[in-house]
Amino acid sequence: MLRFFRAAVTTSILVAVVATKLVQADTLCSLPPLTYTKAKIAYPASAFAIEALERYEVATWYSNHTENGDYAKTAADLVAFCPEDTRISIVIYGLPNQDCAAKELVASSTVTSAFDYVVFLNTLISAIGNRKVLYILEPDAIGRLVDTTGCADHLTHLQTAVVLLSQNKNAETYLDVGYWTLQQSATSTAVAAIVKQLASIGSNVKGIALNTCNYQSISTLATLCSNFQGAVDATNLHCIFDTSRSYRGGPASNEWCNVKSAGIGALPTSKTGISNVDYFIWAKPPGESDGTCDGRTPDSMHGPKAGIFFDEMFQSLWNQGIMVAEKGYAIIDGTVRSTMEEHHSHKKEMGHEADKYLHTSLSPNAIAIDSTHSTSITTRQSSGTQTNDQNQLKAKDSSPTSAKSEQISTERSGSHRMGTFGVVVVIVLAAVVLLGVIVGVCHHHKKVLNEAKTPAAPLPTRIVNFQPRPAALVQGSNIV
Repeated sequence: MLRFFRAAVTTSILVAVVATKLVQADTLCSLPPLTYTKAKIAYPASAFAIEALERYEVATWYSNHTENGDYAKTAADLVAFCPEDTRISIVIYGLPNQDCAAKELVASSTVTSAFDYVVFLNTLISAIGNRKVLYILEPDAIGRLVDTTGCADHLTHLQTAVVLLSQNKNAETYLDVGYWTLQQSATSTAVAAIVKQLASIGSNVKGIALNTCNYQSISTLATLCSNFQGAVDATNLHCIFDTSRSYRGGPASNEWCNVKSAGIGALPTSKTGISNVDYFIWAKPPGESDGTCDGRTPDSMHGPKAGIFFDEMFQSLWNQGIMVAEKGYAIIDGTVRSTMEEHHSHKKEMGHEADKYLHTSLSPNAIAIDSTHSTSITTRQSSGTQTNDQNQLKAKDSSPTSAKSEQISTERSGSHRMGTFGVVVVIVLAAVVLLGVIVGVCHHHKKVLNEAKTPAAPLPTRIVNFQPRPAALVQGSNIV
């Protein structure tokens, strides 16, 4: 009985510990992509799909480009929008001299010097305070460092950023690393040296971000992450993956610009199922163009300039991605669908259990794909400055309407509260089980004591003379 009691106590404690960890799991938060607001009006047939994606977190770009609006306002809006118990997700994109590799003038940049960059970073740091936050630091910067000698000043700026961002002990910083730099031993070694140096001066550097604004599959990225840990010789440095367009992986041509065959990938979550991968995140809003893609391979789709919503690309990503293939949504086929009906039919799947996928069948004839491939291409792929310019909105207003903000905030915080409530219920049930075991053991113990006090047979009425016999030795025993 005691053995059973101990097992029950141990089980209850384990249940409580696991439940507590679930409560502590971070819910990411960010502003809805600015381009989506106008796109829902301009493209009514895609509106239901856009609204479905708005229920998931796409990291907010904190950028020095004027097309993205006032960066100070972006930081203030983000902090006001996200509930206190969430982890804010931000892509920091503001290095001076971003044109060092392309040798093209970045005319829209408001950060042109080391001093400007410190002001840019401190504006964000002041707004965030000690809030929980996930930073993806400077897409393409480390890739440019190892690819060219013209970007040497990037390292100094990255060192400054790491030191400043580490003032917040609740910050988690991931250094963006172009996935292609880990595919070759020479560049992989160079990346490892840079990451180790930066991690040594910033305790909040948790690892690297892979696939930002790109298309590689999770399996490919998982291999590269393990390769990175081997190169850096540190298993405590983990990875996060941008899965916004990774569902079908990258094409054989290594095309990176508006890939025709791509699909929306795994939903944002901290429950990745891979021990050295902390998050799946969406860093690139699905549907925003990578650029005009002039002179690219047949695997690319000619589009508007980088950062502009591209409906043809969005439809392709939606129809070929997880929302249709595994979540059971309808394809975009020109029909104007009721967004409220779509939301109602999928409400149970879209909340705090976003990472549990519904495996539904998809007819191969349901999607028309132009999958013409080029025979070869030797140009090195790059997520590129053009990719990440993120001209997210031409309009002057850079903040969501208050009504929309309240609606989305309520849905997301409500899902988080429901998830927390469910875990609390588990903890209570574990306590009830433990209490039941204790009560049962106490009752059994009391019964045994009562039986011990009650003689099984009546005592003798007279005493019999008792003469002890001489003790005899038992063979093979040393007990007399």
